[in-house]
Amino acid sequence: MCCHIGINTNLDELTRRDPTPQKGIMVTMVALTTAEALGMWILTGTLEKFPDLKLVFVEPGIGWIAHYLHLIDDMVVRQGYVYDNLSELPSFYFRRNMWTTFVDEPRSIEALRYDVGVDNILWSTDFPHPVTSWPDSQDLIERAFTDIPNEEKRKMVCDNAIKVWNL
Repeated sequence: MCCHIGINTNLDELTRRDPTPQKGIMVTMVALTTAEALGMWILTGTLEKFPDLKLVFVEPGIGWIAHYLHLIDDMVVRQGYVYDNLSELPSFYFRRNMWTTFVDEPRSIEALRYDVGVDNILWSTDFPHPVTSWPDSQDLIERAFTDIPNEEKRKMVCDNAIKVWNL
């Protein structure tokens, strides 16, 4: 199942209030609101109940996810939150059942790919939207993955998509 970043309609009010050209405040918030959907899928026990369900979050990027996964695990481990419907730490369900796409985040790929999970990251062109890397996608891939081992690059650019969609 694919979940697009536009699934959170709470941004409608922000869109109306955003005084910036091209709705710059709202656009930067869209990816972050994906955390609500992640929480609904993970913390409610849905992925415990349906362990074979595959969810791909399209366009939210990856930089913020490392923090989110740390936070939801810390809530259990250190802060004492109890989720009776989960038998594992919350991040387990993300790594087993979820994938997320990004377009151009070389710093996130370099620094956070292990925190998010190399196997959970999918590169995307996002064509034809404004953030698209097209027609320079090949150049962007080369720049973004300069210091990334080829095996990991291949997973994020190709193999993970093959796996999640059984291609």
